[in-house]
Amino acid sequence: MADILTQLQTCLDQLATQFYATLGYLSTYHDNSPAIPPPNAPDSAPALAKMSKTTTSPPIPASVAASAGAGGAGPAASPPPPPQQPGAAAGSAESQDPNLPLEPDSPRTFASRQRELARDLIIKEQQIEYLISVLPGIGTSEAEQEAKIRELEVQLREVEEKREAKALELKKLRGRLENVLGAVSRGVY
Repeated sequence: MADILTQLQTCLDQLATQFYATLGYLSTYHDNSPAIPPPNAPDSAPALAKMSKTTTSPPIPASVAASAGAGGAGPAASPPPPPQQPGAAAGSAESQDPNLPLEPDSPRTFASRQRELARDLIIKEQQIEYLISVLPGIGTSEAEQEAKIRELEVQLREVEEKREAKALELKKLRGRLENVLGAVSRGVY
């Protein structure tokens, strides 16, 4: 198992990759509604700004909210379009120019994927927070850390002395074994 710092670096790299992938998805599949309301439409604030903080319903894209506000029960009241058939999407993709932008996802799909991407980012951030919390030395003073280092140095010296004693003992046993093997080899021949 990798040490905590290596795990932390891996999680940070994964978080950066997730940020990049999330921004790529959001910029590729959004509905191209303006982020800043036009100056002549003061009520065209983004739908997310109008949401209650306790709501559990998915966010509504600004373009759908603006058309619902302007036209009453227009496109926002109609159910979302059915998902495309896999064969139909492949056929239209082949005839499309690859330089043209991709079609945006339906508002429901886009909102669902936004929640999934946000949840993944939050989970990764919580993993990072946990790894930081279990780093040695977190929550201890500098004096306590120095005392712990001195204690570990003493333990390391004791273990090193034991290792040297065992190495010397092993050397003596190897010499005795060589003497026994030499006596056996002389007795056989």
